[in-house]
Amino acid sequence: MLATSIPMSQVNIPTHQSNRPEPIYSLYVLKCLMAFLVVTCHTPFFATGDLLPPIARGAVPVFFLISGYFLYAPSLETSYRRAVKSLKNAAKIYLVVSLIYWAWLLPNNGNLMNSWYRFFVWLTMGAGFSGHLWYLVAMVEALAVLALLFRFGRSWMLWLLTPLFLLGLLGSQYGFLLTEEKISYVFKVYNTICYGLPCMAGGYLIGKYEAKLMRVRWLYALLAGIVLVFVERALLEGAGYTYASGAYFGSYLTATLFVLVGLQYKSFGKGSLAAKIGERYSGNIYYFHIAVATVITRVLFPLGLSDFYHLWGALLVFLGSWAVAWVIVRLQDRIGIRILR
Repeated sequence: MLATSIPMSQVNIPTHQSNRPEPIYSLYVLKCLMAFLVVTCHTPFFATGDLLPPIARGAVPVFFLISGYFLYAPSLETSYRRAVKSLKNAAKIYLVVSLIYWAWLLPNNGNLMNSWYRFFVWLTMGAGFSGHLWYLVAMVEALAVLALLFRFGRSWMLWLLTPLFLLGLLGSQYGFLLTEEKISYVFKVYNTICYGLPCMAGGYLIGKYEAKLMRVRWLYALLAGIVLVFVERALLEGAGYTYASGAYFGSYLTATLFVLVGLQYKSFGKGSLAAKIGERYSGNIYYFHIAVATVITRVLFPLGLSDFYHLWGALLVFLGSWAVAWVIVRLQDRIGIRILR
């Protein structure tokens, strides 16, 4: 998680044997898979050709959806408390991870926090030290908005937030609808408005209407959605729109369907390594995979192994990030502090 919301073990469906809820193991597995797909977005993985990007671009929406799902409770007061708790956790993570990257970059880049403007950009958009940290800022800001809606009894407004993902499409893959200029992004889309709010609102609504949603066999819809996103990419590229970046409509769709399928098979992956990685390490894999990728390239490239890295880079970085995450979790367990999760 990256999901920094309520721990899954506290909010799932109770079992008959215990008052403690049963974890949703399938969502742990999903978090592991999506953590790997995030890594493929930032590092080369030519071993799979051009197969993964359409699905991988829905990885971060999955984390937002899962976080939003665990905010739901029949009582808005409970949802409010969960949102506030999650906000505090996410804010602490962002501050600590930013401090680590600031120190990481300091020797070669100097103090990057050297103006009020840079401080403002870091505080509001997650830029400044590493671009991937936008996710944590979007999480904090989205949680703040949702907490206010819950606090003042305006949860119906979540329906108005879910369509905001369309702005993300207009700013990226469908930017040709706004301008004839051939650019990757018409405007910044990796933010609270295009990702955090619509996906977390959607996750909350999935939680609210879960009983009704589970009447549908979503696995078949997921398979159709995967086909759709590749058809969508082929149509856009066939029309000459090969220059844009960002998620496809099908990326958002498959992200939602992945979560729905996971909720229909909650025990899937119980006891598996993937479930353990998703539960304990996926957040730190996300936070530190950029640093790990930097170290790996600095080791492999001078050895003449750049071709090997371009072929298997994402897998190497994922495994290296998992090792780093394992160390971080063990250290926190040893000292009794759990901030990075």
